[in-house]
Amino acid sequence: MTSCRSVLSLAVLLLASAPLALAQGTYTQFDVPGSLGTEGFGIDTAGDITGLYVDSSDNWHGFLLSSGTYTTIDYPGATQTYPYGVNDLGQIVGYSYPSDQGFLYDVQAQTFTIISYPNTSSTLPFAINNAGTIAGVVDHGANKFQGFVLVGSTYRHIAPPRTIVSSVNGITAPGTLFGMAGNRTAQLIFSFDQGKYSQRVIPNAPGAYVNGVNPAGTALVGFYNPSSGVTAGFIYQKNALTTLQFPGSNFTRPGGINAAGEVVGTFEDTASAHAFTWTPPADAAKK
Repeated sequence: MTSCRSVLSLAVLLLASAPLALAQGTYTQFDVPGSLGTEGFGIDTAGDITGLYVDSSDNWHGFLLSSGTYTTIDYPGATQTYPYGVNDLGQIVGYSYPSDQGFLYDVQAQTFTIISYPNTSSTLPFAINNAGTIAGVVDHGANKFQGFVLVGSTYRHIAPPRTIVSSVNGITAPGTLFGMAGNRTAQLIFSFDQGKYSQRVIPNAPGAYVNGVNPAGTALVGFYNPSSGVTAGFIYQKNALTTLQFPGSNFTRPGGINAAGEVVGTFEDTASAHAFTWTPPADAAKK
């Protein structure tokens, strides 16, 4: 089970063995009842979660998990719906297939609004903040992907200099963007704020891929390969790397983190993909 966001992940170029400093805290598995696979993507301040699940007919549905209740989200006419980012106002951004359509979904009104960067093959929104700024990636055709941000009704490309592919995967409350970019020889983590690009380095996480950022911009989540055949998640904050690895799994991929430090993501076992949350220990939340 591989989501669009996974397919778009830039290749992890470096593999190395490194000791895992596993994060303390609580892992909780959750699955949409009756599903053949569940993935978790986004989480808001209240702990509401977006993700997708696969039914017995191999149709891929989006969902919102709020106060223990699952609500299915299906873009009209789509066989695959991917709700990624969610803000505290009940606005969800995502992507549908085969229409190749980006969307903004309003939970309260139950309405979809098309998100479409002009003159591109497809638009994939990944993140939205409480101000309504939307970010993600667009396909210009021939697999030429570039990041974008939508502020109000104005679209803008986000691509660091001397890179040929980019994606914006997270946005803070003030509007700082975080994402991935690459050229023919390397990939990099970048931020974009007030017109300036900055490269971000995560020590001891070779080939680290960033999937999300908390609203304050103080914690990044993503994944890396600490050893061959192992994909581990991570949280990077206060210049410290902690590894997230769902117990018994060799594949853990965080998708988002909220203001309280709660992480949502996906892990795999021998049977399927499952969603999970990780909650930091009480003493860490107070720091």
